[in-house]
Order: sequence, then C-alpha cells, then structure tokens
Amino acid sequence: MLMSTTSFLASQLRSSISAAVHSTSALVTSIRTSLGLVAKDSTSSPSSSASRTSSSSAYNREVEENQIPLQHEQYPLLQPWRGFHRRIKSYAHSTVIPVASSYNAPRQPIVLCHGLFGFDKIGPDAIPHLQIHYWSGIHKALTRLGAKVIVAKVPRTGSIKERAEDLHKILSTTMQDTPVNFVAHSMGGLDCRYLISHIHNRNYEVQSLTTLSTPHRGSPVMDWFRDNIGVGHLLQSEEEAMQKLGEAAKSSRAAVLEVTEAFHTMLENAAGRVISSTNRAAPHAAFVSPLLNRLIPFLDTPAYANLTTTYCNEVFNPNTPDDPRVSYFSYGGAVPQIPLWAPLGFPWEVIKAKDGDNDGLVSTKSARWGQYVETVEADHWDLNNRWRLKIGYDQKPFDAIELYMKLATHLYKHGF
Repeated sequence: MLMSTTSFLASQLRSSISAAVHSTSALVTSIRTSLGLVAKDSTSSPSSSASRTSSSSAYNREVEENQIPLQHEQYPLLQPWRGFHRRIKSYAHSTVIPVASSYNAPRQPIVLCHGLFGFDKIGPDAIPHLQIHYWSGIHKALTRLGAKVIVAKVPRTGSIKERAEDLHKILSTTMQDTPVNFVAHSMGGLDCRYLISHIHNRNYEVQSLTTLSTPHRGSPVMDWFRDNIGVGHLLQSEEEAMQKLGEAAKSSRAAVLEVTEAFHTMLENAAGRVISSTNRAAPHAAFVSPLLNRLIPFLDTPAYANLTTTYCNEVFNPNTPDDPRVSYFSYGGAVPQIPLWAPLGFPWEVIKAKDGDNDGLVSTKSARWGQYVETVEADHWDLNNRWRLKIGYDQKPFDAIELYMKLATHLYKHGF
C-alpha cells in the first residue's frame, strides 16, 4: 500500500514538472513569435532556424544598445556581474609585489646602524612574533632583494666615540676582509663618520656611508634641553680631546694610529667624570623643581651633549674630516606639520623656528652631508618604519620599504 502510494505521488510530481516545462517553453515561444523573432511555422527548415538565431542575436544587441544601464561603478550592488571579468583582471595587475624587478641589491653587504635609544630587536627569540625590530620589515625586504645585511647593535645612549668603537668591534669579527656599505639612521650616521675618520686599524673596508636624517650639524631641540633642563653639557676635557683627535686625523696615517690610541684613553677618563648637579642645571631652568634638579645627573647621557649644534659644528665636524676613499650620501625628512600633542610635536616646533623644515628631530639642513639624494615626506620615526598611532597628522602615507629599495638600487648604480 505504501509503495503504491509513493509511486503514485512520484508519477504525479513528474507530470507536474513536465507540464510546467512545456508551459514555460510555449510561453517563451509565443512571446518570441509576437516579437517577430521566430517564424510562425514551427516546422521550419534548417535555414530558417539559422535565420531565427541571427534575428535573435540582432535583437539582443539592439536592446542592449538602446537601454539605459545602471552604472555599476555607482551602484555595484545592483549590477554585480557588470565588468566582473575586468575587475578580476585589474585585481591581478594590482597585486603588490614587495620587491620590484626594477630594484637591485648592492654588490657588497649593508650594515644597518641605529640611532639614539636604538636597538636591533626587543623580545624573546623563542617567540619571533612578539619581537619588535628597530628596522621593521627593512632587514627582511633588503634580504629578499638579495642583499647581505648586518644589523648592528651599539650602546643606546652612549657617546659617539663609544658607539663607534662598539660598531668597529662587531665588524672586526664578522666582516673581516670584506667591503661594507654603512646605512645609518639618525645618530648612527655620526657613529659611522667617527669610525671612518678616527679608527684606522680596520680589517674591513668601508666603501660608502648613507645617512638618513642624521643631525650632522646637531639638533636645536637638544640645545633647548641643554639650556632649559640642564642635560647635554659638554665636558671641557672631552672637547679638548676631540680637537686633538682632529689634528691627528689631518696628519699622516702613522701619526693617527699613534695619537688616536692615547687620546681614546683620555676620552674614556673624561666620560667617567661626573659633573655635580649644581653645575648641570641651566641658569634659565627656573621652572625645574629642586627634586628634578637632583635627578638630572641620572637622566643625562653622553649622547645628549654630542647631539647639540654647538658640539657638532664647533667640535665634531671640524675634527672629523671625510675620508676621500669613502663615498658619502644623505637623505633628509620633512613633514608640513606635526600636532603639538604628538611626541614629536614640540621638537618639530622648536626646530622649525630655528632651522626650518624638519622631521620632528632633525632639520633637512642638518641632514645634508656629502651627496644629498633627496628629502622625503616623512617624520623621524617613519624613516626606520616605526609604527605608531597618528592622529591629526597632515602628511601622506609613507612607504619606508620602498625608500630602502631605492637606496639599495642607488648604491648598486654607483658601483657598490
């Protein structure tokens, strides 16, 4: 009984579907006949069938040409199928390739040298995803391009001399008998210049130095902190030692090796002396509380004094001559405005009033050294691809990776 009922229902369902298909076909045929797209004689010859097909195509073209279509660019949800193949093609062409074929890696290794408060990486080696890299994505991109890259790590707040000597130790053990290209951000450029001019017993060859927003002529914001907070005062003995190093650098190579060793010892002794807190406080720092005045000796570092305009222009530069065997290149950064509430906002205002265009810590005037390549629209921290939340910034998005790809290609084209 159940089987017969099921068979009956299935038969009825097939009949209903068949009738619906026939009815739909008849309706379509009737409409096409009334429009003149098919012959009224249903038993047409093959030639009339071909004619029917041609007439149908002509009609479809005519309807498509005369209708007013909705613009799928304006109403994409109403016509998602329009231009779908073109969107697929466009997507394929717009896929970003991190390293373009037009870029070239330099022939010799790149040594990345960080700036003040810099580092190579922070975080556990066992969990790479929790690490923070100073050269975020830059090291990896240069390596993918084909460059050999060394990431140096020197004392974060040490003096130029101390940082240069540590850099020399790293390269002496890792780059023996190898030509290298220095690529330095911020204070790292001063470290490299000191190494090139004053450390001569090298077992590696420095071919070029490329600096990115290095304060070659100091930074007015460091002058402000010295005059108003009391940090960054230069020791007289350190200034004298640097001047004697400069005299040695201008003499013969043999004299350099002999005199440098003696005065490095003098610099070490000078750096070890501590000026009393009463002498450190600037006369203009009336708003500095007595408690902060006592803390200043602990807040001060040798790097602050080495980054003032006084030290760079009157002590460091005159006594650190360029090596004619080394090529010097430089880049600067500048942004039209930085909000005052941002970390670089106040320094930007101070430097703007003194030196003009700047990136929040270094002016474009101070960043120029050797062959100046270009000024990029970026702040100081953009140049090493440091991410942070930007609110109220009036600047275009900056691609640090592309900058370093261009930098690598620039070195390659100059034969390095």
